[in-house]
Amino acid sequence: MNRQEPGAMSVELSDGRVLHMSTTRPKPSASARITLLETITRRLFDDCPICGDPATNEEHVPPAAMGGEKMTRTCAACNHRLGSHVEADLTDWYDNLITLLRFTGPGIQGARRTARIPLMWTPEDGFALLLSGNIDPAIEEMLRSGEIELAGLLPDENRYRLALLKHSYLAVCLQFGILEGADSDHVRRDLIAARDAAGRMNVPHSPLAMGLTVIRHNGATALASAPLVRAIVHLGEEPIEGVLLAGRVFVSWSSTFNPDQGPDQNRHLQVSMQVGKPISGTVTSVDP
Repeated sequence: MNRQEPGAMSVELSDGRVLHMSTTRPKPSASARITLLETITRRLFDDCPICGDPATNEEHVPPAAMGGEKMTRTCAACNHRLGSHVEADLTDWYDNLITLLRFTGPGIQGARRTARIPLMWTPEDGFALLLSGNIDPAIEEMLRSGEIELAGLLPDENRYRLALLKHSYLAVCLQFGILEGADSDHVRRDLIAARDAAGRMNVPHSPLAMGLTVIRHNGATALASAPLVRAIVHLGEEPIEGVLLAGRVFVSWSSTFNPDQGPDQNRHLQVSMQVGKPISGTVTSVDP
């Protein structure tokens, strides 16, 4: 795994309390049983599985930032352009990151920005931000002031699901060969449309990608060490077949396509915070 941010951690505070934090927000969620069937191995194609052009570039499946390996080849456009349009949102979602984060506070003129920051949750549904590296001193001054306005963006659901569509489609091609038929043609059309968009903000909405069954495992240990494993999830009455990416993200090989379905997400995070006095602490455990 190449995951750079912790999935969970505990901090023992100087007043004796222990603060537990996790990237999983505490809310009711359905549990699912997963059966791992077989590891999907490397396979090279002469033609790009997505668009049919000559396959010239090594492709990580899933993205290297998630722990993927070079599993196949695609064309330069599907590798680089499609990847740049949708995969940043996937890795941000995978690591639970907030982007374009802005801090404003009394006595400080203008907003101060930071790089991507992990968002973590406490068991009481509070949240914590892991600030590390070179932080603008003005942000520290805002925190000491006791009042701060925080604004940022969460990952775009349509884009990260298109990235999951890409990598689950490549996984099925690795397992069974490049598929033909109306369903596969639809997958390729949506991926090519995302690739050929004028920019990331212009990527068209994909009801097909939004209809995928996606389940993320946030446990301390990955479910598999291989980057791609064919798997079945038992959720409800009918088993769902798909692929387990990087041992942590299950993506179905079928979609509950709905033309009217759209992303049910407000990407804009805006919070007014009252900050108390600083408390020192010691990190006692970190889970990947």
